[in-house]
Amino acid sequence: EAVGVTYRTLQTFSDKSAMVTKSLEYLGEVLKYIKPYLGKKVSSAGLQLTYGIMGILVKSWAHIFATSKAQKLLFRIIDCLLLPHTVLQQDKELPGPMLTAIQKTLPLYLQGICIVCCQSQNPNAYLNQLLRNVIEQYIGRFLPTSPCVSDLGQHPVLLALRNPASVPSMTPLRKHTVHAIRKSYLEFKGSSPPPRLASVLAFVLQLFKDTEMGACDLELLLPGILKCLVLVNEPQVKKLATENLQCMVQTCQVGSEGGPATQLTSLFRQFIQDYGMQYSYQVYSILETVATLNQHVVIQLIPTLTQSLKDSELKWGLGRNIAQREAYSRLLSGLGQVGQGEKQRLEK
Repeated sequence: EAVGVTYRTLQTFSDKSAMVTKSLEYLGEVLKYIKPYLGKKVSSAGLQLTYGIMGILVKSWAHIFATSKAQKLLFRIIDCLLLPHTVLQQDKELPGPMLTAIQKTLPLYLQGICIVCCQSQNPNAYLNQLLRNVIEQYIGRFLPTSPCVSDLGQHPVLLALRNPASVPSMTPLRKHTVHAIRKSYLEFKGSSPPPRLASVLAFVLQLFKDTEMGACDLELLLPGILKCLVLVNEPQVKKLATENLQCMVQTCQVGSEGGPATQLTSLFRQFIQDYGMQYSYQVYSILETVATLNQHVVIQLIPTLTQSLKDSELKWGLGRNIAQREAYSRLLSGLGQVGQGEKQRLEK
């Protein structure tokens, strides 16, 4: 820690470069001495000490690891401690003591790597990929067995994201977390939902509560949340997906200073185009929920909704679909004067 603090006080490039060299000499072949402590027969206390010391090193020396001279060592530390071969084999579990040690120290590693990403002299695609891989691997491993938001408070990824004063920006960490969720935890196979969906949705909800999510995050996560609401009937999933939806709509309202959020409208328009023909009743129900929070967004969608209704009737060739029109009318009834006007046009 003292080395890291001292390095950050140095002003000249030559002083910094010299200290990086000395620091790396001081560490030496540190991984050579650590690897024996990673075996199956090593005590839990030994593992926790090893992971703890190296976690402090990664975070305290983050500015040193941001230099090209030191990054190779950081890559090796990540590969050795956080992404060993066993982690990448889906059919194999990490030894319990190792998993416990990682769980307790992962926030240190994630915060340190995040600082390196922000401070790195050159944008490093490989480092960003490593960070995403680590997040992807450990979100699922540390999800609680029951999908309760209150149980997620100690999830190491969320702990890392709670932006302590010592970490200037959590943006890379949040960005990679969102990408990992979308890619690995909200991906449907056809109409089959991903495993442990309720727990994943609880994690996403806690993520929104703990961090300042932006429009880009919504763009990645909202389509998956909407898909859950349309395709999954499990009550717990419905409840958590609805809470996520409400949270996302409110987030967008704040971001757009109370006015209709263009990005949100665009996402819902695509949602209607994707599901309006086949799942019209679910779409109307979801948009009724949205309308209670942001009526303006749903009003913007009226032309798309009406066109979807007409396209559906044309496709089936049975004339007016009375039941669907009644469901749509219920949605329009909650949209004030604009909704009433559209109802009258539909009745003609």
